[in-house]
Amino acid sequence: MKKMRCAAVVTAAVVFLVISTLSGTAVAKEWKSGHPAAPDSVANLTHERFIDLVAEKTDGEIVIDGYPAEQLGPYRDMFDNVVRGIQEMGFLPVSPEFSPSLQAVYTVYLADDWEQGKKIYAPDGWMFKLVEPIFADLGVKLLGFYFIGMDGLGSTKGPVVMPKDLVKQDIKVRVWCPADRLLFQEIGAQAVDIAFSELFTSLQTGVAHAQDNTPEVTYTMLRDVTDYYTDIGHIFEPFAVIINKDLFEGLDPEIQTAIQEAANEALAWGNKKSEESEEEYYAKMEEAGITVTRLTPEQREAWKEYGRASWEEFEEVIGKDMMDYIRDHAE
Repeated sequence: MKKMRCAAVVTAAVVFLVISTLSGTAVAKEWKSGHPAAPDSVANLTHERFIDLVAEKTDGEIVIDGYPAEQLGPYRDMFDNVVRGIQEMGFLPVSPEFSPSLQAVYTVYLADDWEQGKKIYAPDGWMFKLVEPIFADLGVKLLGFYFIGMDGLGSTKGPVVMPKDLVKQDIKVRVWCPADRLLFQEIGAQAVDIAFSELFTSLQTGVAHAQDNTPEVTYTMLRDVTDYYTDIGHIFEPFAVIINKDLFEGLDPEIQTAIQEAANEALAWGNKKSEESEEEYYAKMEEAGITVTRLTPEQREAWKEYGRASWEEFEEVIGKDMMDYIRDHAE
């Protein structure tokens, strides 16, 4: 009886294979890809565009299910799952869990504007060349960077114009990576570690008074707990577009090319859209009653001085060789 059941299973598998072959169809590979941005964000539109392009360019051989807003878990878990091969890919902030040196992508005051930032992080840019081998050593293929934008400071106290305003007004700043923590500590402000999922309530209750995010993130997710926003522009914030390296290298070369081309096209579209929408979000914040401060070049220079001073401590995070490389290349 057992032999008959086994024979039936084998026969069914053969029939399925024959039917699939005769019909000219193949079983699609189904992947998962996630990110932490909101469903209505430019990041998610870019993510969806990438998914559609992959399906188109691979003739439906690769089908990706997209999960925005950390539906697959916190971004650190998603990043780690891509490393381990549990999740195929993602548009993700860089997790500090495996390699602190990857925090180099968040070095403060590398770029004054979008034009500089895009050059630095482009595939032929010096930051991309610096971190790509580190991603590879972790078992991750870096396809490119999506840019959320230039980070600013949103707060319930203010306005904040000069760095020392944080100290004078006793503003507690929520931080999310070593680079911003060291910047605000260099200024003398109190830095508090709070998960993004708890940030809204923390600003509402006074556990924190300020946070550093882009205009889009601040407006779409935190505008009801933001009274002031200053364009300090300390981090040109990227999402790394990553895929498990073993998975990628196991694909046929033409599929690899199709996925990379899909990433290139989606990112070219998405980064242009993200840059164009940044000023729109400044206007939306003002319409929502948020006091927006745009720094003069002289005022911004004061912030940059603290940022560059914090590089000395940041060197202990990413290593002297990497910090020296950054110093040599930063304008």
